[in-house]
Amino acid sequence: MTSNYSEVNSATPADSAASQSLFLGATLLTGGFLANTVQGALGKVAQETVSPGQFLWLLIVMALLVLLPISLWRKTNALQEGWEIQLLPFYLLRAVFGLCGFYLFVWAAGLGSLVDATVLLNTTPVFIPLIGMVALGQQISLKLWGAIAIGFAGLLLVVQPNTALLHNPANLLGLGAGFAAAVEFLTVRWLSRSQSPLTQTLYYLFIGFVLMAPVALWQWHPLMTSVIKIIAAAAGSFLTFQLLLVKAYSFAEPHQIGVFQYTSVIFAAVIGWLFFEEVPNGIALLGMLLISLGGAFSVYLEQSPD
Repeated sequence: MTSNYSEVNSATPADSAASQSLFLGATLLTGGFLANTVQGALGKVAQETVSPGQFLWLLIVMALLVLLPISLWRKTNALQEGWEIQLLPFYLLRAVFGLCGFYLFVWAAGLGSLVDATVLLNTTPVFIPLIGMVALGQQISLKLWGAIAIGFAGLLLVVQPNTALLHNPANLLGLGAGFAAAVEFLTVRWLSRSQSPLTQTLYYLFIGFVLMAPVALWQWHPLMTSVIKIIAAAAGSFLTFQLLLVKAYSFAEPHQIGVFQYTSVIFAAVIGWLFFEEVPNGIALLGMLLISLGGAFSVYLEQSPD
């Protein structure tokens, strides 16, 4: 009896720590995708007068103008502290796929509806375990696949696809954004084992500044003050998303909490309804409920015994 009692007690702190890490990771990821949805909505508004490339590059510039003074104020040299030549390919990988995902998402939201673009971006939790299995040899439990399936079924109810889905450029762009984001999130998780959120975000922004500059110059045209204000607000959301994303994946694996990005569909539906007259029907509301259940089940099943 004493031995069994000791084993239970010895397991409790570890179980509690794991539970807390998953909760923190899920909360941060949910907050991050709220910021990402706001950013997408602002991008949809801005695209009436500015191209996606120019919009994204200006976002990066404004985010750097905010983050660099913070780094100096904290008396840290995050770029120098995080510099390791063997990490450079991973920073490049994260930046390329992250920028592609964001560019495609903003483009898709501008061409179609914010909800549809967000739904297709949220194919990421389906792509993550597939990429993890193929590229990293990770094993995903059948229970977790079930939770992902519930969330994805909710996505289908929200978007209610028809035969025109894959023929619509906006939907294809959104699907591409989902795949690109999956690669980015896996890379973020790997870098989070040794790199701080500040270091990761600064490298992402500096690489993005260089890569997106030619695109921005090619698409450049003068902007009104009102548009610059929208881009500044989007930059704040962009920076919030990047920092929360990195921090979330320092607490948990992408396949453990990735389903929580499905909540962005709910955020997109509310914003679309309030500001873009995109009113969800009853079937879409049922889908949002399934999205929430899929996220909750994913954490529960990860902690429950087989």
